[in-house]
Amino acid sequence: MNVVYSYELMKRTTTFFVLALLALTLCTATAGASSASNACNVKIVKFTVNNPTVTAPAKVGFTTYTAGSVTSVQVQVLDKNGKVVASCRSYCTHCTVKHICNCSLTLKNPGTYNVKVTAYGTGSCHVEQTKKSAITVKAVNLAPNFTCSASGKKVTFKDASTGAAKWSWNFGDGSKSTLKNPTHTYKKAGKYKVCLTVCNSGNSCKSICKTVTVK
Repeated sequence: MNVVYSYELMKRTTTFFVLALLALTLCTATAGASSASNACNVKIVKFTVNNPTVTAPAKVGFTTYTAGSVTSVQVQVLDKNGKVVASCRSYCTHCTVKHICNCSLTLKNPGTYNVKVTAYGTGSCHVEQTKKSAITVKAVNLAPNFTCSASGKKVTFKDASTGAAKWSWNFGDGSKSTLKNPTHTYKKAGKYKVCLTVCNSGNSCKSICKTVTVK
C-alpha cells in the first residue's frame, strides 16, 4: 500500500493555522489595551458622618477620604424606601492633592437615613459606597406655650414653645393667625379663650389654651 502525501493540502492547512493564530493574538492585544485605557483611577478610602445623631432640623456634615484622580464627591441621604431626601456635592480642587472632600446639608424630618457617597473622576469614571442607618434624626420635644401683654384692647402674643415649626392662633373672637408672634386688637373688653396650636417638622401637633383679659 502506497501512502501519498499532498504537499498542496499541507501548505493550505499550515497557512490557515498561522493566520488564525495571528488574528487571535491581535484580538487579545486589542482587548487588553481597551481594558487598560478604561481603568477608573478613583477610590473611596472611607467616609464619615460628622454628627450621626441630631435633633431636627439639623445641619449634617460629611468628610470623604479619597485616592486617585477625584474631581468631585457627591453625598446623598436616602430614606428607608431609597428616596433621596437631601444631597450635597463638593467640587473640591484640593481633592486630588489632600484627598479630603467635605460638604454638608440640612435634614428637617425625624427618621433613620442611609448615606450614599459617590466619588467622580474624569468622564464616566465613578465609584460609590453606601452606609445603612448612618444618620438618626430625632424629633424635638414639642411643648406649646405663650405669653401675652395688653395695651388697652391691643394684645401682643409671644410664642414660648419648644420644638415648634408651625403656629396657629385662635384669639377667641373668631380671628386667627399663623404668625409666630402676632398682635391682635379686640373690638371690645372681656375675657377671651386664646388657643395656640404648634406643630413640629414631622407634623406632630400640640395645643395650649389660656384666658386673656381685655380691658
